[in-house]
Amino acid sequence: MKRTKTLQPVFRYPLRVATRAPARWIALLLPIATLLVCAAIWAAAIHITQVHRGNLVSAAVRENRNRVIAYDHFVGGLLDRADAAARHLARSHGEIPPMEAGAPRSLADSAAMDPAFARIDIADAEGRVLWSSVGSGARSIADELAFRRLRASPAREPIIADPAPDALSKVPAIGFARAIRRADGGFGGAVVIKVPVDRLTHFYEGADFRPHDLISVIRLDGLTLARREGAVVSYGQDLAGKLVMQRQMADPDGTYIGPSSIDGITRIFSHRRLPRYDLFVSVGLGTDDVLALSHARARVFYFTVGALTLALLVGAIAFWFGLRRREAIIRHLAATNERLCEAQAIGKMGDWEFDLTTKLLACSDQICRMHGRAPHEDVLTADEALAYHAPAGRKQLLRALRKAIASKQPQQCEVAATMGDGRVAQLRIRMSPVVDPDGCVRTVLGTEQDVTTERRHEQLRAEVAHIARVEAVNVMAATIAHELSQPLTAAGNYLSAASNLAEQTQLSLLDQERLAVLLGQANRQIGLAGKIMARARDMVSDRESSEVASLEDIVEEAIALSKVADPAVARAAITIQLQPDTGHVAADKVQIQQVLLNLIRNAAQALVEVKDPRIVVSSRREQAGMVRVTVADNGNGLPADTDDIFAPFAATTRNGLGIGLSICRTIVDSYGGRIWSDISPLGGAAICFTLPLDELALLYDVA
Repeated sequence: MKRTKTLQPVFRYPLRVATRAPARWIALLLPIATLLVCAAIWAAAIHITQVHRGNLVSAAVRENRNRVIAYDHFVGGLLDRADAAARHLARSHGEIPPMEAGAPRSLADSAAMDPAFARIDIADAEGRVLWSSVGSGARSIADELAFRRLRASPAREPIIADPAPDALSKVPAIGFARAIRRADGGFGGAVVIKVPVDRLTHFYEGADFRPHDLISVIRLDGLTLARREGAVVSYGQDLAGKLVMQRQMADPDGTYIGPSSIDGITRIFSHRRLPRYDLFVSVGLGTDDVLALSHARARVFYFTVGALTLALLVGAIAFWFGLRRREAIIRHLAATNERLCEAQAIGKMGDWEFDLTTKLLACSDQICRMHGRAPHEDVLTADEALAYHAPAGRKQLLRALRKAIASKQPQQCEVAATMGDGRVAQLRIRMSPVVDPDGCVRTVLGTEQDVTTERRHEQLRAEVAHIARVEAVNVMAATIAHELSQPLTAAGNYLSAASNLAEQTQLSLLDQERLAVLLGQANRQIGLAGKIMARARDMVSDRESSEVASLEDIVEEAIALSKVADPAVARAAITIQLQPDTGHVAADKVQIQQVLLNLIRNAAQALVEVKDPRIVVSSRREQAGMVRVTVADNGNGLPADTDDIFAPFAATTRNGLGIGLSICRTIVDSYGGRIWSDISPLGGAAICFTLPLDELALLYDVA
């Protein structure tokens, strides 16, 4: 049974080409199709809106025509009533007898009772009012325009005078006048009927009159006799030469859409002429009022279409970006798998998947190459996989596998295995169980890495470090005898003096105290010699020591050993500046002593030609629970052409091998610290490195 490999390149080159070609066509056609659909939706929306507006305008035109016909009948009827009343009164008062000047008589006639008229006056040829429907003192209408026009041209009648406030009622009114004929046909007087302006606009009394609705009565000379816009009644506007008069002259009973000559509001105007009275009536409907419903509907419609368009565009953009992202992911996955294969080959690492149900192991190409198998032989049984390992390695591997399955946690082990080229390699195997939703482990994923070279390098570094320590002791050997001779000679002298003092037969109390002091001094010198030898043994031993040590002890003993090992160190003035909060470090005492020994000796070698050599060993607390240790001197500093002084065989002195600082970096790196060079506050060079503080000390500080 052939299984799918887990971490193999999933997207090969032919597959990538096949999947990207349709994606390009879709990415190209998608925006075009989306724009076409959006354009079609908007074209349909605009067409529907325009049709709806056209229907509303057509209905408004029909309504306005009906209104102007009705208004024509209303105004014509009102003027006909005034004309009939004037004719009747002119006939009934055709022969006006001479009367004395004084207050006019009350007009007792049914016409005088008509509420449509504000006042009716009957005057003689001189304009004196003889009869009136409104009682008042003696008065004359000789100066009124209607009377003067009738007297000047009695053939032109009836006369409709300009609207103006009535002298008695103060109500704006128009004068409707007819002449009174004497028996000989001469001008015998006039009947003047005052018709209030607002009576001409009572056509819509009690009806719904919108703010921009307009009715008006206009004389053919352009003078507005009455005008009502909304609830506002006005009169007297001169429209001569305006658009309304042009359209009236062109089409007396027509309809048009245009701006008002007074307020500029666009309306649907319909007008009808009353030729008998030399005037016409006009009815206007505001297009904003007519199209208000259409505008509201269009806003909702356009908002809906806009939302739909936006949704289409967002969806198309999201889909387009999804295609681009999918294509980018495909390219990224292909590149990632290619890099993974290259990384596995470089790092000598492969991966595998073990099915606990079938007991089959699916391996990557790199594992197949590592064990000398063909790439198509990537599936093998558990027994075949274990056959590559020695018996001890099999037990260790099976133990780690059972522990990973039982604990459901990742495990690792290092075993020896026979590789495809016949050599025995050290493999680091990491395995991670895959826990199914039901809590069971049916699959284990793992990696194998050839760490043979790494282990050899570690062994080589340990051997080099040991050689360095032995070399240091060899350097010390020449001076240890001299250093030991001083405390031993002093101890022998103290013992000789004590022996001579003890040979006395009687010892006073003072002699006994002197004897005790001599013996104590001898014991102190012997102990000093023992410490010198113990430090030398620690430096050359490979035994493991405690991982927690006092930084102060490390520094003091390293300085003492360096003074014994190198006369240049003894010549320099060494100062210790340790902060109190850097007491213990989580590191091996002997290894850190070796680091400090190398740094102090290097600093002393740099101060050989300095008159006043000084070395300062300091420490301070750093962030993240680290302590910084610095060895600084007042020498000439590091050479400017030095690239990496911590690289192997990068010697800073002529007589050195160049492995001291490299060993220092290896030791510091092993504890998670770092080492670097800096400028010394004393003017020379400074070597700094960091070490982790003891966890118990950190907990104590937090508490």
